[in-house]
Amino acid sequence: MAMEVKIHKKLGEYELDVHWKSTKKRIGILGASGSGKSLTLKSIAGIEHPDKGYIRIGEHILYDSDSGTCLKPQKRNVGYMFQNYALFPAMTVAQNVGAGLSGDKKKKQEQVEKMIRHFHLEGLEKRLPRELSGGQQQRVALARIMAYEPSVILLDEPFSALDVFLKDRLQQEMMELLSDYDGTVILVSHSRDEIYRFSEELLV
Repeated sequence: MAMEVKIHKKLGEYELDVHWKSTKKRIGILGASGSGKSLTLKSIAGIEHPDKGYIRIGEHILYDSDSGTCLKPQKRNVGYMFQNYALFPAMTVAQNVGAGLSGDKKKKQEQVEKMIRHFHLEGLEKRLPRELSGGQQQRVALARIMAYEPSVILLDEPFSALDVFLKDRLQQEMMELLSDYDGTVILVSHSRDEIYRFSEELLV
């Protein structure tokens, strides 16, 4: 599935000017802090709005300044994982996993149970995020994203706060968990090793 992003946004003295097109399923964005990596992801997710340009995923137009199209985040079918995983602190693991789901209660429950099994979270369903390890929190965040079956997953420096040993282990774990995901994954990082290990195509 082809993805094309051509956006421009001015924030004070800073200007983001990005244009890329890819048919790859594992895309890396490498750059120094403050270079606009997270702003690019937030624009794709609909959290930020560019000043002009367009964002297309396959046949779907998420944003197009010429036609006035700007889909709401919940309409874009894009999963966004923040640096700190952004789990709801007062919700249990099971509630966090089901937080993005809508519709029939029985179907929601079945999907939550499926994700709990897939991400090896059995026995942790009633725990709160603060009672989990970093790796467990990462799995809950991924399970929450995957539960509503997005066409694109955006990973915003998910390993930046970890020590080297934990970082290597969680990178490997995440790649294994995403190995059977058929959509596009975009990983943002300032680490070349991280990006090279993950990506089929690289933007700098």
